Amino acid sequence: MKSFLSCTFGKVCSDIPGVCIVLQMILVVAISGVLGYVFVTQELMK
Repeated sequence: MKSFLSCTFGKVCSDIPGVCIVLQMILVVAISGVLGYVFVTQELMK
């Protein structure tokens, strides 16, 4: 699965250079947003 993702990423990156950086930034923001949301809801549920 991971090799498939990096392979797809590599293809996209070689086609359009800037997209890779934007995708990684979106991924990081999305993950931190979800983690923050889960943390906040867990704290409020106590």
